[in-house]
Amino acid sequence: MFLKLLVIISILKQTACETDLRVITTLKHSPYYVKPTIVNGKPAVTGDVPYLVSIKEPVGRIGNGRIVWKNLCGGSIISKYKILTAAHCFDANNYFYYKHPSKLRVVAGDLRTQITHPGETETNEYTQWRSIDNIIIHPLYHFPTNDIAITILDAPLNFTHNVDYIMTASVNTNYPGTCLTAGYGRTGYNGNSVSPVVLITRINTLSLWKCSLMWEMNMNSFICSDSSISDVAKGDSGGPLVCKGTSDPNERSNRDLLVGVVNGKNFDKTSLYTRVSAYKDWIAD
Repeated sequence: MFLKLLVIISILKQTACETDLRVITTLKHSPYYVKPTIVNGKPAVTGDVPYLVSIKEPVGRIGNGRIVWKNLCGGSIISKYKILTAAHCFDANNYFYYKHPSKLRVVAGDLRTQITHPGETETNEYTQWRSIDNIIIHPLYHFPTNDIAITILDAPLNFTHNVDYIMTASVNTNYPGTCLTAGYGRTGYNGNSVSPVVLITRINTLSLWKCSLMWEMNMNSFICSDSSISDVAKGDSGGPLVCKGTSDPNERSNRDLLVGVVNGKNFDKTSLYTRVSAYKDWIAD
């Protein structure tokens, strides 16, 4: 497949240990992207998305042992030790966090975007904090292709009503027109308005045929969304796209099925999600 030339229309300031905030404006083969976040979402309540975690980075200290942590990316619990997320969450600054995973924390059960905490592994009634022992990035990752990664936790998660795993999709198929995504980031395409809690929004997915037609290439490893009503924008990669009522044998009654990982967006076309079923063998390994 020939790589197509891309035009970059916006370059935003890059801060230390953050991903590159540049916009894809044509086809998919590009090292430039916007970190997505929820637009037109509603605040989540405890138990809405028990599989969603926040991968947090340290941004400051307040006194002795008090560290301020902010959301770097979202992720989804797929087992007691594993979080499925986006590879591009870890490629900034010459893959700094990939090389130093212990500097990050995975927080489950807490819906807040920014938290002050010592960063120690902890389990209580509402929240669970874990360090990251290892980050596994798909060996053929080149944004936005193969944009998928697994983080390995230092200790197992305890599954409760507000911290739980989600099944991953196993069949390449079209999904019901309306699915759901959740995230921690900014609440609009422009500006710096950051939601203090997790937001949930409905997403209209497109058929594989229509997605490939719009992008003028084979999009079998992606899911595309219609950006007309609710969407993702800057600030929240790695989070889940989930559906119900699919034909996938992995779907459980009255439970969400993880079908996509928030990848990036293109203001000229659609938002993109890495198609989880396309990587079922890699995830299983």
